[in-house]
Amino acid sequence: MLIILKKVIYIFLIFGINLAVCSYMINKISARSELRRGFTASRAGGLGYPFLEISKYLAKSYRLNIWEIFLFFFSFFIWTAIPFSQTLILIKLDSDLVIAVLFYIVLVFFSLVNASRSSYGFIWNNFLKKVLMMYSIFIPILFSISSLVLINRTLNLREIVGFQYQYWNIIYQPLGFILMFTSAFAQFKLTGLVRKNTVLFSENSEKEGAGFGRLITRFSNYSTLFFLLVIIVILYLAGWQKLYFVNGNIMFVLKFYILFFIILLLDKATPRLDDYKYLISINWKFLVPISVVNFILTIVFFILRNIYNLI
Repeated sequence: MLIILKKVIYIFLIFGINLAVCSYMINKISARSELRRGFTASRAGGLGYPFLEISKYLAKSYRLNIWEIFLFFFSFFIWTAIPFSQTLILIKLDSDLVIAVLFYIVLVFFSLVNASRSSYGFIWNNFLKKVLMMYSIFIPILFSISSLVLINRTLNLREIVGFQYQYWNIIYQPLGFILMFTSAFAQFKLTGLVRKNTVLFSENSEKEGAGFGRLITRFSNYSTLFFLLVIIVILYLAGWQKLYFVNGNIMFVLKFYILFFIILLLDKATPRLDDYKYLISINWKFLVPISVVNFILTIVFFILRNIYNLI
């Protein structure tokens, strides 16, 4: 029991510190790219800015609804199936990748429901649009994960990391890596963590205002994005495998922040997304077909190598 409690505390600390660092990076890079000083309300280079943001939300109304409560708990539950190292994991199953993906799907669903709710009722039209958008983006992710599972022949995340002790999976699945990263970038654009994007998630909270509920919404947005980046690091970039003399845990952190930093730069280099139709068009015209082709090629490679021994 004490061991489990200790792991829970470690996971909460990792996520909390990561949340503060990423929030700091988002605001700092946004300020510098827009040639403004930023962080005018905080000292020490803006290190206290994330905590000032939290206090701003806590100073408002504490009224919550049932969906925000579900959203809050699943934002934590999703990390119980993710191995941060060989031993730091709560749910040890042979198919923890499936559990993690299911948690992600449920978390996105709660986010969609909460985003479509207002004080005047449930907005079904917007809800259906958002469901179409988010789960269509998830299609290339599923195909990419399926292709990788075929190569590694396991649904266990720790075993997938172990198979990359010599060569990273990005070498075998470069298209899958690009598709996963593009989907994570699309998630970042939709959540509006940098710019006040009203396409998804923040729409009703922007209109009606919120206190602790708004904080939970942003917390969930970070959680879904962090999940995709951590999955990318584990599946394609060898997770906590050490590189030469560099410790594996340090490598895990470096890979995560490098991906996050690239997403921030791409966000500043691309225009604001105001119409979901553009994203759906890009997804169905490019991402989904490429992911299907990649999956078919992986199946052909798997058959030729493991059944006919031709490769």
